[in-house]
Amino acid sequence: MSVPTPSWTRITEGTTGEVLLAVDFPATGRLQADFSELAARLTGGHAFWRSIVAPAEIGITDHDAYLQPWLDDVRAAGLPVRAVFGFCVGGVHAALLAEKIGELQGSKPALILFDPELVDAGTVYWQFAMFVESLHQFLAAEEIEELREAGREAHERITDPGELALVLIERFRAAIALACERTGLDEEFVVEVVEAFTSFMAYLAIADAAEPLPRWAAATALSSSSAENGLSRVRNDILHRDGPFVAEEIAFPGLVHADLLRGDEVAKTVDGLLAAE
Repeated sequence: MSVPTPSWTRITEGTTGEVLLAVDFPATGRLQADFSELAARLTGGHAFWRSIVAPAEIGITDHDAYLQPWLDDVRAAGLPVRAVFGFCVGGVHAALLAEKIGELQGSKPALILFDPELVDAGTVYWQFAMFVESLHQFLAAEEIEELREAGREAHERITDPGELALVLIERFRAAIALACERTGLDEEFVVEVVEAFTSFMAYLAIADAAEPLPRWAAATALSSSSAENGLSRVRNDILHRDGPFVAEEIAFPGLVHADLLRGDEVAKTVDGLLAAE
């Protein structure tokens, strides 16, 4: 088997000759569990890879091109894909990736989504606010509040997620530059942090340009109890309609969004879904 390139992190090697692919944008210091915690709880023996999101610029709308590095590495490795997972907005990218892999290998992998969510301007602003919180060791409290307020003001007047992302990137770049000037951190740090933030904004904007709902119709969704996340948010805050957005939705009333990927019952459910394939 070929060694995957940096488009995927190999979490477990596996013994079955098949691989599970998980699409997510893990960030340092985030509170939500990530796929490494789910992988540790699965018992099926499949290899488990988690996506690495390459640097990208806002303005890219070609989802096929965005997925291509992930797809190329899967093709090069030569492992059959048993299932594609997606967490939150990763569920958009996962759905399109699963379709492409189905074309590549001649059979569709299972599509299992964890609190899948579409993108709107609120998503972009909320993620900006989360990044702002991470600046507390570099910026003074009043400067953080000024940055939050600038983000809120932009969110109130801009409804297009891609346009909002562009404005927030500039706000973020200026704040990081100020932080580095005060603390003596070098320009390389500014570039690195802004690049990471820009890549995440692109991850959201490209998902907004995609059309996942037809692909979600064949998926299984595992939903937390958090009303502000996943399909609950899609129904109530984004599309404002009820509907069977997926083939099957399995709810976990005792789990909040942040704990969904570390839930033992969630892992048992995933094992069962994979065994049934």
